[in-house]
Amino acid sequence: MNNVLMKFINPSCADNSTCAGAGTKLKATSGWSSNGNGTDDFGFAALPGGNGGSYGYFGHVGNYGYWWSASEDNANIAYNRSMNGNYEYVGWYYYGKDYLFSVRCLQD
Repeated sequence: MNNVLMKFINPSCADNSTCAGAGTKLKATSGWSSNGNGTDDFGFAALPGGNGGSYGYFGHVGNYGYWWSASEDNANIAYNRSMNGNYEYVGWYYYGKDYLFSVRCLQD
């Protein structure tokens, strides 16, 4: 996900930042643990696929969703968007490219 999607969901979202309210509108209506489901207002149906690392770890399925963005910091680090079942925002963070996050393609 990138800033274009976040600004479409919530025009007041600043570039490269956490976006309030967008998580609830993008999350699927089922599949999130602890009543963390969303309203899926835009048909994105974000699911909590969790995350992992190239060193063999994988977890957080059901509670968190992580998606790579198209933005990178350098050759080893890229930005991602994330959602937590307990919160209504979409986060903006950076991680090493060896992390295992989901990918969603959006049509222009």
